[in-house]
Amino acid sequence: MDHDEAMRLHAVERYIAHQLSPDEERAFEEHFFECRQCAEDVNFETTFAANARAAIREPVLELRPEAGTRVPSLWERWRLWLQPSPALAFSLAANFVLLAGAGYLALANRYAAVPATLGSDFFAPGPTHGAADEIHDLPAGSAYYIIRFPGASPAVSSYSYQVLDAGGHMQSSGTLASPAGQDDSFFLQLPVQSLRPGVYTLVVRASSGGEIVSWSKFRTSR
Repeated sequence: MDHDEAMRLHAVERYIAHQLSPDEERAFEEHFFECRQCAEDVNFETTFAANARAAIREPVLELRPEAGTRVPSLWERWRLWLQPSPALAFSLAANFVLLAGAGYLALANRYAAVPATLGSDFFAPGPTHGAADEIHDLPAGSAYYIIRFPGASPAVSSYSYQVLDAGGHMQSSGTLASPAGQDDSFFLQLPVQSLRPGVYTLVVRASSGGEIVSWSKFRTSR
């Protein structure tokens, strides 16, 4: 999932409200770990929702002035209600610590799970040039599927990719900018650790929705 798709789907609000499908939730989590704006939006929305629940649960004491005392104005009552309370301050601090800890653990696990390794890349030409039934078998525990494919033309500024399972269902997608000064061939390093064991098809297009420049199959295993 890229940033434009996340904005179009209102992914932040639906993620906080648990309204995304399992596939959408997984795709959005992969996206916001890479997107600072979406990560900040998730942090803000989560904290806001928690503080709102704490404020609603906290009883609002009715002001009962004694005889002879001045009755507070409506504005003074609102200001008294809105001023920081111990419960609200504690909720804010607790939520910040939990979010920071969860973010650190998630990032630590994300990057610790992909150690530096040596591996091979596979040549992946267009569908009319390669063997349609050829399947690249990845070693068990591989973190990436790395392909090398010919560039479309120097005028192409970006390439999009889609990963399809054996049933033709999309498992992941994205758009990548063309590296400056390179137009003959490119390397694409695709994370595969989140994929279940099986055969997948990787389709690479020149720009979003453009011609297919690379088409290949690969098999993952545990």
